[in-house]
Amino acid sequence: MSRAAERMCIAPSAATRRIQLLEHDAHTPLLDRTPHGVQPTAAGQTFLRFAREILHLVDRADHLLSEYESGLRGYVRVASSSSVLLSRLAFDLSRFAAAHPDIKLDLDERDTEATLEMVRSKQADIGLVVSGADTQPLETFPFGGDRLVLGVPLSHPLAQNDKLRFVDFVGEDFVSLGHGTAVRRILAEQARLLGAPLKVRVQAASFEAMALMASQGLGIGVLPEPALRPVKAAYGLKGIEIDEPWAVRNFVLCVRQVPELDPPAQRLLSFLLTA
Repeated sequence: MSRAAERMCIAPSAATRRIQLLEHDAHTPLLDRTPHGVQPTAAGQTFLRFAREILHLVDRADHLLSEYESGLRGYVRVASSSSVLLSRLAFDLSRFAAAHPDIKLDLDERDTEATLEMVRSKQADIGLVVSGADTQPLETFPFGGDRLVLGVPLSHPLAQNDKLRFVDFVGEDFVSLGHGTAVRRILAEQARLLGAPLKVRVQAASFEAMALMASQGLGIGVLPEPALRPVKAAYGLKGIEIDEPWAVRNFVLCVRQVPELDPPAQRLLSFLLTA
């Protein structure tokens, strides 16, 4: 409760009083108090869900009214994993923005799990991720795909190969993205199926950082071919084909429900699905 009060820039006693007033109006406890903090009750979870929707609507109205005042006629929030953004989304959004200068696009680059959560919680209108994650209860649409390749320094013993199975390099040290990303998830799963640990020596924040770390001999990297292509010459890396079915990936576009999208978001959805 103290940390929540600090975030809201109010005294802890004021935060406690506000909760007490809410509980009085609701005629039921919203929080379970323990010596180690508080946890929402079932009623509290329900209240939280509706409160988030109300805040979302207020934020949405504020953005839309501000944009009408400035001459814009729409606002669409898009969340995307790095793989989809690099492969095609950046190009598609550029074309859409050129064709619809009156619609503002707000793009968040997140990992797969964070992207899906943003759509579920109404923080984003449209989300784009690599298929394989749990997308329920969202509506999904196919959105192309990409291929994963292995990036290694030209001086690495594996660089003499043009094609490798995962078993051929699973024992190496890896440079990888974080746990919530599609690439990390699939590598961990495939290593588990082989009965081998995934040895991540360096965790990077982006594909370009992965390539840089790999070029310095800190590990090998599995990354989308579109991410490796523009940097491999500068970083002295070789892209090796991964001879596995899972190396060919599909993307999906996610929304909560198409009918509840605002007209600008529906226009972007239609554009992306026909691009």
